[in-house]
Amino acid sequence: MSTGHMKRAVLALALVGCSAHAEFKSGNTLLAQIKGDNLDYIHANGYVIGVYDTLQGVTHCPPAGITAGQVTDIVKNYLEVNPETRHNSADRLIGIVLKSTWPCAQRPPAGRQL
Repeated sequence: MSTGHMKRAVLALALVGCSAHAEFKSGNTLLAQIKGDNLDYIHANGYVIGVYDTLQGVTHCPPAGITAGQVTDIVKNYLEVNPETRHNSADRLIGIVLKSTWPCAQRPPAGRQL
């Protein structure tokens, strides 16, 4: 694994793997921003795409050509359909949505195969 991939993996684990961290934004806050005025939407879209970029190739492997608007629409749909989850941290919810929407193919375990 290259240094860049290692750093990305460590950052991804820090974002979604640590349940004791202080959350920056809840799913409720994120949905309100996505539905808010233009400035709120821009902030929400930037947050969603920041998580998307951080986790890409680690937890999700989208096809080429996906737009930022599509990603935010998918997250918005999940938040609207699953209100019981919106109290969770937005980064964790985004990670769940991305992984279930575009799962990465199973990779063989690292190391030599016998």
